Amino acid sequence: MHKHTPRNVAIVGAGLAGLSAAHTLLRQGQQVTLFEAAPQAGGRARGVPHAETMLDNGQHICLGAYRATLTLLREAGMDPAQVFTRLPLALHMHHGTDRMSLVTPTCLPAPLHLLWALLTARGLTLNSKWRTIRWMLRLKQSVYTLTQDTTVASLLTQGQQTEMATRMLWEPLCLAALNTPIESASAQVFLNVLRDSFQQQRSDSDFLILKSDLSSSLITPLLEKIIALGGKVLMRTPVLAARHESAQCVLEIAHGLHHFDDIILAVGPHQLKTIASDIDIPAFDYQPITTVYLQYPPTTTLPLPMMGLCHGLAQWIFDRGICCDQPGLLAVVISAHGLLPSDKDSLVQQCIAELNQALAGYSMQLAHPLWTQIITEKRATFSCTPDLARPHTITAQPHIHLAGDYVAGRYPATIEGAVMSGIAAAEAVLANA
Repeated sequence: MHKHTPRNVAIVGAGLAGLSAAHTLLRQGQQVTLFEAAPQAGGRARGVPHAETMLDNGQHICLGAYRATLTLLREAGMDPAQVFTRLPLALHMHHGTDRMSLVTPTCLPAPLHLLWALLTARGLTLNSKWRTIRWMLRLKQSVYTLTQDTTVASLLTQGQQTEMATRMLWEPLCLAALNTPIESASAQVFLNVLRDSFQQQRSDSDFLILKSDLSSSLITPLLEKIIALGGKVLMRTPVLAARHESAQCVLEIAHGLHHFDDIILAVGPHQLKTIASDIDIPAFDYQPITTVYLQYPPTTTLPLPMMGLCHGLAQWIFDRGICCDQPGLLAVVISAHGLLPSDKDSLVQQCIAELNQALAGYSMQLAHPLWTQIITEKRATFSCTPDLARPHTITAQPHIHLAGDYVAGRYPATIEGAVMSGIAAAEAVLANA
């Protein structure tokens, strides 16, 4: 049987999209050179050193439904059970001292586990439960598919969801999944996430929280596997331009030109404009995520590993002692936000005050932390709006492909979206091999 000569492929960007593409190609016997401008891989999913510990540039969370991510880890020789803390879906949302708790049982299959959780939810009125269950059954009948995309807010109105269910359930889930306010978030993309999470296996709705920082648990092992498979990795190597000319792909870096059979551009849309201005992509708006880290004495623990807040700036609090073996460290997540207090101390104090409002319901209060760190990712995600035009993997430039969580797909800007796009770009290269 004739064996094709391996393709010589350049991948620009060592975020999860680029790493996924590189790993997929190397497993198929292709030659890969990975270029990364930064001193470390991971892109927006990277660890950040702080004193004697490692933080993340943002508190990332995965779902049991993230099949592409879980498959990638297994193929790279990583055991997802060692990488993630798996928590069966449980939402504990706090509005001041009021609390809504929705806990799915592990003994029921999907989607019965969700229906049971809604029936037995604490803090939801009977009217809210009834309307939510009836709406979920209608969504199932429609296979979670809309004839016309709209906003999540409009979808909830059409579904006759109560103000309580919207505030305590749907709005937090939308912000967590799409990082876009319900007034402007795509209903169809939101439904894609709900369908994948609730309609197949019970474990699909589990929360997967990394057991340690992003770099050491996810990025470094993937990078090591890529190198072990023969991939060439060039850090601190910005790419100035990428183009196709004279039947080959050309990459320009500071030290000259390099020629390849194919190029995968796994960088953000704003970076793509400078590297390959002749590739036409739509303009994107972006949403930030700010993570406020609060380090308390190691004996400090929250009543729950993950708490939702609905009464101020802060939306989620993660106890990284329970989830990530970082005792006393809390991560406060503020998604899709506008202007925050410019004074760091004011923002920290506001987060602590909002957390203490919720903790009052558990007869618990927290004082000033030992240290704090605020990390804002200004372009954390694209604004996932209805009918958003997203570019395809294959471009008008021969043998130049795109990868990244913004590339056309059914998911919003998530780890899973990035991994899926990287694999899709690799498969497009292989199709031409």
